[in-house]
Amino acid sequence: MPAISGSPRLPARTLAYRDNPPNPRRTMEALRELGYDSYASVLDLIDNCIDAQAKQINVNISEQKGDIVITIDDDGVGMDEATLDESLKLGSDTDRELGDLGKFGLGLVTASIGLSQRVEIFSREKGKPLYYGGFDLEEIREKFVKWVQPAGEFAPTDFSPEHGTRIQLSKTDRISNRRSSEFAAILRRRVGQVYRKFIKANVKINVNGKAVEAIDPLMLSDTQTKLVLEMPLELEGGSTASLRVVDLPDYGSSGNKDLGIIPQNSGFYVLRNNREIIEAYTFDFYKKHPDYSHFRAELSFDGSLDNVFHTDVKKMSINPSQSFIDKLRQATYGLIQESSRQGRSRANTARGEIDHSQAEKNISRRTPLIPKPATLVERRKPRSNGGGTQSRGSEEKPRSPHLGDLRTPAGLKVVFDEGNYGEGPFYNVRQDGRTIIVTYNREHPFWRELEEHASDPKVIATLDYLVFSLANAELLVPEQAQVVKQNVNATLVGLLV
Repeated sequence: MPAISGSPRLPARTLAYRDNPPNPRRTMEALRELGYDSYASVLDLIDNCIDAQAKQINVNISEQKGDIVITIDDDGVGMDEATLDESLKLGSDTDRELGDLGKFGLGLVTASIGLSQRVEIFSREKGKPLYYGGFDLEEIREKFVKWVQPAGEFAPTDFSPEHGTRIQLSKTDRISNRRSSEFAAILRRRVGQVYRKFIKANVKINVNGKAVEAIDPLMLSDTQTKLVLEMPLELEGGSTASLRVVDLPDYGSSGNKDLGIIPQNSGFYVLRNNREIIEAYTFDFYKKHPDYSHFRAELSFDGSLDNVFHTDVKKMSINPSQSFIDKLRQATYGLIQESSRQGRSRANTARGEIDHSQAEKNISRRTPLIPKPATLVERRKPRSNGGGTQSRGSEEKPRSPHLGDLRTPAGLKVVFDEGNYGEGPFYNVRQDGRTIIVTYNREHPFWRELEEHASDPKVIATLDYLVFSLANAELLVPEQAQVVKQNVNATLVGLLV
């Protein structure tokens, strides 16, 4: 705005800037709380190996004097002194391409301290000397400190590739599983799934000396898997993501469990630059339920779409735009519902396939010991007071059933039946005259468990006894029994999910 004529001109004001470094100790403590799980930390470090164009990656988990030591070796391009120095900074400014698995330059430091207090790195470029760098959280207090120097006498005797890098983590005070062999076995499976695309492209990864095999959650190598959709999804600015949807084969209850075709594994598997970052995510399109066990989808995008998907620093979650969510729902909703319909259909078995005769016979034979619903109780005729009128003590309406008031009607019969009730409860009960009929729901997910044991009459009879006791209680005191029935149904579903 121009100065007003005749007004004095104010002197220019300046701001006195000064350095404002963070508190090193508190900063590192805060970064340790980012929420990495132990396996995700190791995966983030493997990302650096792949970005360094490694073709062979060896991960070793070992116990050394009560400490779990994690060592990751690769045959990548390696680092010179300046690059190693930069990589040990928070928010390192090393060159990164859109196709790289790293994103913010924080991965090496944050992933390392998510597990351990001490980080050591050995690295060399082809034909260049070996350099040694690292830091120890116990030494970072008043300022950030690290060391970067020629390896010299510190060079490990068991690391001698022409080019490559070793990352070693020790003082692992944040590791979730201190049983090294078990940790290695779980990590091997995680690595096989997360880096399946790279393993298939001939990147070799070993964990504790054992080769990692690619694990494809879409099971596309199975000839019975159906690829039901493959399409690009258009995003803002004309960019695209890739979507594939499959319907997994059915191998029966036990076979599906062995292959991991279970509710918690259904959903979308999200890949960034061919590296899986999220598994079995539903985007809230449906709730995990056995009927959806065979639905799997793969959503893949590259680093140029980070501004659309908003990947977090840990590469463990995304926050896509609402317009993308709407497009994804439109493309997959019908397929999800069809998968659910087929799941319910698979749950059905032929009527009468399961034999309930043992329980029917035993329960009917022991009717004197079983409390009976009020409508089955034989009532006495009201006493007359001599004038043809009913006495004060006689009853017009049935009382609430009470064990002492119940009588055993002759010819009581118990029958177990089967029916289709969709997403209804595991069983329904009704009485027809002197017959109590308990009907199992063949479309309930727990029915599949029962089907697996159909050949064992003892298992079937035991379940029948338990269900009859609940069903009979429902007839006796329907209000309270309904609450129990709802809880039983929720528990059965919960056990399967």
